[in-house]
Order: sequence, then structure tokens, then C-alpha cells
Amino acid sequence: MLEAALRAHPQTVGHLADLAEFKPARLSYSTWFAGTWQPDGIEVLVKINVTAVERFWMTTMSTGTTGVVARVLATDRALGDTDVSWLVMERLPYRWDPSWGKDGHSALLVAAARFQEFAATVQGGPVNEDSVRTIWRMAAGGRDLCPDAEVLIRNLPRDWAYVTKLAPPEVLFGDLHFGNAAFRTPPPEPQAVLFDPIPRRQPWPFEPAYLEVMSGGSALVREMAGIRRKQGRPTCEPDEVDRVAALYCGWMAMTAWGIQPGRRDDRARRERLVTYARNAARLKR
Repeated sequence: MLEAALRAHPQTVGHLADLAEFKPARLSYSTWFAGTWQPDGIEVLVKINVTAVERFWMTTMSTGTTGVVARVLATDRALGDTDVSWLVMERLPYRWDPSWGKDGHSALLVAAARFQEFAATVQGGPVNEDSVRTIWRMAAGGRDLCPDAEVLIRNLPRDWAYVTKLAPPEVLFGDLHFGNAAFRTPPPEPQAVLFDPIPRRQPWPFEPAYLEVMSGGSALVREMAGIRRKQGRPTCEPDEVDRVAALYCGWMAMTAWGIQPGRRDDRARRERLVTYARNAARLKR
């Protein structure tokens, strides 16, 4: 039924060919098809069941700039008689491989910085308005990570005030990890393209710290600061960057511990998360 509705929709009629069910590598609450877009022969993915937030930002970014998100070729709020939003977007040829090393992380940071830069020009887009309470909810599930985690919870209001003074909240991509990116080119110069945005208004260090803790990077907040300087966008002094990096990586370590209970038996991972929490908790205040 969905395939027939796709072929008949005014935006896609005569364009979608070779449609076949597509199963993403990770859990998805959407229905997917793969196919080609005619007459150009562009490989595409059709995602059925997208949020209003995702649809707005994917279409706005795709229309307003290039190379940040996967190009959107068609979209609507309904499909035939079914009240469900959907997107047809370009399918990129490469996915991240761990053998790429730091180049993959750097490419995601560049894409995220460009997303932030463009988002600053968008008026009225739907965004999650984060606050100190948001960080508390994220981190509280990991307060049993180690004794230092309770220190972070106790100091959160003061630390949040410090971070937001140095880096006023702005619109970020919101869920930066390799599962939400594909690549137009591989190393030595990988070019990342993002999808599945969950934009949130946060201080900019959130984005690289989240990527670092969840995806195994290193010194990514400092790297993002350098990218933002080249853009001519605000950042912090080097010692301030390292301090906010420690705080955010500590909060994200607790978040990771709380949301991924199935990985608690991984001793090396736990030691890494504990190190982040300890470094943040033992900052001079």
C-alpha cells in the first residue's frame, strides 16, 4: 500500500524506480524503501514516519544550503490516505568505518559546525529548549557510575551557569554520532552528511562532547573550537575550552552509563567513563 502511494504521489509520480524495502543497520521506528530517482538515476532512501521537527530541518537545510544534510528530493505530511510524514533523500555511498580513525570524527564536527552556522539564520524552527534540568535528567541515570558522579550532580547548577555564561545556548544538530551520518567521500578527505536531526538549544560544547563520549573520540571540544574560530563564530579561551570540555564530557559519561545498561560489563568502557566523571568532578570550583 505504501509503495503504491509513493508511486502515485504528485511529488514522486514518474520519479521513483526500483523501490525495495530497506532495513537500516540500527533500530528505526520508521519504514524505509531504497530506490532510484529518475530521470537522474540518483540513489535514494525513502523514510516514512518522520517527526515534524526532522521534516522541517531536513527540508530547510536541504533547500538553503548544500553538503550539510542529505539532499531532500520530495516530502509531504501525508502519503495517500495515510496521515504520516515522509522524506525522499539522496543515499550517500559511504558509511563510517572505524579504520578511518580521527578523520571520521573531524568530518562530523565540520558538518555539525556548518549545521549550527546555518541554523543561526533560521527563524522560528522547532527546537528542544534545553536547560540545566535537561542535563540533570540526562546525567542522573548514571549517578551510580562512580562516587564522583554525585559530585557532578551536586555542582550542576553552578557548573551550568558557568558554561552558559561562556557559551550562550544556540541551535545544535542535537544527536551527533556515526549512526546519523553518511559520507560523500571516504578518507583521506571524508565529507560527512547528516540526517535524523534532533535540534536542541545548548552551549556549543555539548555537540563535540556528546560525539566524543558516545563514539570514542578525543579532544573533540578543542577541535570544534578551532573549527568555529575559522568560521568567525564565538568560542572560548583555550583554558576555558578545556574546562567546559571536562564538564560536558563528565555529564555525557554519566548519560552514556545510564542509557546503555547493556554495556556495563565492558570494563574498558567503564574505566573511560569513570575517568571523564572524575576529571569533571575534581575541577577547582
